[in-house]
Amino acid sequence: MRKPVVLGFLALLASFVPAFAGTVYVPLATQQQIGDVLYRTEVVVSNPGNVSRRFTTAFIPTGRNGVQAGRTSQAISVLPNGTFLLTNVAPAGQEGILEISGAPQLAISARVEAVSRSGQILASTPVPVIGSENLIPKNEIVQIQGIERTARGTVQRFGLLNLGARDAQCSALAFQVSGAPVGNAARFTVQARSHAAFAAPLAALGSALFTDVRVEVTCNQPFYAYALQVAADGGALSFLAPSGSLESRLGAAADLRGDDDTPTGGDQGGDDNGGNGNGGGSDDTNPPAGSGPVAGQDSLSYPGLFLAAKRGDSYRAFDLPLRPGVRYKRITVDFDLYLNKWQTPLFHGITALRRNDRTLYYGLIVRGDRNKTVLDLGRDQLERVEGPWRQRSQYHIRMEADAQTRTVTFQMFQGGRVVHRLSGRMTTPDLSVTGQQKIRVDFGGTKVADGAYFPPYGWRYSNLTVRAEPF
Repeated sequence: MRKPVVLGFLALLASFVPAFAGTVYVPLATQQQIGDVLYRTEVVVSNPGNVSRRFTTAFIPTGRNGVQAGRTSQAISVLPNGTFLLTNVAPAGQEGILEISGAPQLAISARVEAVSRSGQILASTPVPVIGSENLIPKNEIVQIQGIERTARGTVQRFGLLNLGARDAQCSALAFQVSGAPVGNAARFTVQARSHAAFAAPLAALGSALFTDVRVEVTCNQPFYAYALQVAADGGALSFLAPSGSLESRLGAAADLRGDDDTPTGGDQGGDDNGGNGNGGGSDDTNPPAGSGPVAGQDSLSYPGLFLAAKRGDSYRAFDLPLRPGVRYKRITVDFDLYLNKWQTPLFHGITALRRNDRTLYYGLIVRGDRNKTVLDLGRDQLERVEGPWRQRSQYHIRMEADAQTRTVTFQMFQGGRVVHRLSGRMTTPDLSVTGQQKIRVDFGGTKVADGAYFPPYGWRYSNLTVRAEPF
């Protein structure tokens, strides 16, 4: 998967979206003849825009390292408001995954069909297209349900996609309806950016007939898992994707009371690490509209919770009470952060300091799948380092922009101890405002940008303190 270019954290928190060629994967690309039935994958690419847009594909055979294998096709152009049907996406007799890269405006869908020798379509099932929004983060556990073997005769395939850049260690365990496990957990190694197909753990079910078997799967790299069920005569075909869960931010209709963004309760995640914060309570409703920070000369504070990021309400910004014409040598921003869950294995926007003349002093970004901290210093200057970020963890964050030493420093605390640090050279050392200028500190983000940068939904910000020190 291609890495997007970070053009400035300012762009991530506002409406600007940099140009980006997205990449998605069709998890089952096949063209195999089994008896009298041909099983084939078809991909539909539509262009809802008013200009032509292009994409390329690469077939990665099952069991082949996708980082090292797979040839990219020539660019295919889709006419304005047109649709392109991809057939023969896999070589005859083979299966694997199909990598599709191209303009982010293109819409992609896929299906697997069972076709008789006469060309009649016996069965068809939709296949999901896997991208940054629906791949499964590493070490997450997913459930695949509804696996059955009936007297009619059903053949199952169990598939895994490793979408990480390293080999993945995966495990899977089947459970009967009663809750009893079937055999022992099966363990697999899946090569980087590749597809693997196994009979296990389904092989542990033997030849007995059964319904509604569940398989629990996890990998230590970003992944996707599925099961494919095929009737012996090709007359039935189903693709079983990972199940959803009730870990949902939607409220029941009777409980909404006019607020369709407010959860109805439940465990919102506690303070697992004993850090300073808002106590990790279950109320993640943002402060009312009249709430605001306490401002003093060259200082600003907001005790308690000031942002519980959720869909439709995931951004908060504060203009700093700076004196026009005063040169400041340092601005320090402290706040508590509860990192609930990764929303994506890619990038989460956390906070930024900027002036309203498009000057970016810093932006703090975290990449989920690599626990990587990215410090955007403006003017395409970045610093990166792997950090100890963990889900459901409480941190204290300190950001310091120092015009005197021309450095921006990020520090992360747990239990009063520095556990992570990153610094870089300040590209704009002018911490002053004149006329209509303002310097603003902001948190979260307004929307998913470019399919790769996500607001930190479910994360909580509290106990803000900002101090500006004049020369």
